[in-house]
Amino acid sequence: MQRSSIGLASAALFFILASLLFAEESSNVFWRYANDRYNQPALIDPLIVPSGVDPYDWFAETQGFDAWEVHKNNEVAFLTEKSVTGEIPILCLHKLSREEDYALTPDRFRYLLDYLRENNWYLVSDHQYLERDFSRVPTGMKPIVMGSDDASHGNFVFQTKGDLITGPVKRFFGSPRLDRDSMVAILEKHAEREEGRINFTFYVSFDAIPFRQLDDYENPGAPYRGVPIIAEKIRYLDNNFLLGIHTRSHIYAHDMNPNEFAQEVRAGWELLNEYAGGQAETVRTLAFPFGIRPLTPELRRAVTDVSVGGVSLIGAFDFDNKLAPPPGAELDLFDVSRFNVDNRNWERLLRTLDKADAVVARRDIIWETDIKKLPKSRYSLGASSSDEVWVLIRGDREHLASDEQPVPSG
Repeated sequence: MQRSSIGLASAALFFILASLLFAEESSNVFWRYANDRYNQPALIDPLIVPSGVDPYDWFAETQGFDAWEVHKNNEVAFLTEKSVTGEIPILCLHKLSREEDYALTPDRFRYLLDYLRENNWYLVSDHQYLERDFSRVPTGMKPIVMGSDDASHGNFVFQTKGDLITGPVKRFFGSPRLDRDSMVAILEKHAEREEGRINFTFYVSFDAIPFRQLDDYENPGAPYRGVPIIAEKIRYLDNNFLLGIHTRSHIYAHDMNPNEFAQEVRAGWELLNEYAGGQAETVRTLAFPFGIRPLTPELRRAVTDVSVGGVSLIGAFDFDNKLAPPPGAELDLFDVSRFNVDNRNWERLLRTLDKADAVVARRDIIWETDIKKLPKSRYSLGASSSDEVWVLIRGDREHLASDEQPVPSG
């Protein structure tokens, strides 16, 4: 009995080696990156790609993906499931205060960010949602989008001497001190960064002092041009978060004709660029003031035609208190639903998140190489503990057939 088991194991090993040595139909092989029985990194479970097919399409079908996207970053590819069912919460905040409508207390904002982390929500940017790119979301996590309209009270507050709006800002070695209860300070403490940024968009309008501070500067009145402290804040957000357009004057789109509204969008964008000291790097999206019901073909065309510095918008957001569809579904990228977050509907928000038919991310991470070798680590490829990691060896059969131990990279 024992001799028969050994014979079967030898036959299976011979079959695997023979497949690798003589598979003339293939020049690509996927190897799973895992730990061997000694808990050492190893490449196991080879999958030979038939000739004449795209290796990623073949691999996605083999792994059971119904629909997928491939996002490459140099030699690392993220194969992600393209969800066509489920819901994506896109949360819209306004200000931080104790008011009931369009405001959330700082403590509830802290609680919300901790709740999202503890319940496996992953913060993606509005750009990533619109571009259908969830490649950064680890397997098993639920994508969610967040942003804030109006550049209002409590969004971005520096400590001041005296009056909060007009008083001079307190500085430490030249740098302004953040108020601990401001939205920016809370995000920096409770939210994760992704490549240096926090995926949270501040949609700015200029119908009131943006971010409600003047730093002892004379109030110029609407549209509040040339205020140094506003420039400092806009540049900070463009470097550490994302900026979006909320028009210059915060006027409801249907209170004017489509071309006039498009000019409001353009004027708000130009002011953001002016404060950023050039083209604001992160501005690509619009949040319609008061939402948009309905988005007419004429208005949609006028908004999509807006271009500043050769850059056009990639999408726009409503304010209809609904959850958004998954990016793989049919949707109008210029009429995307957002859910209101304030003290009045706080309990409803938590119930909605608890009961949401949330999209759950799934991805495989693939490292391309032309010889059989190990990556430095799974984390060097951007993988979490829940992700499958594979090595795709592209090359001739001599490379593919080698049964020698893979060479560690680096």
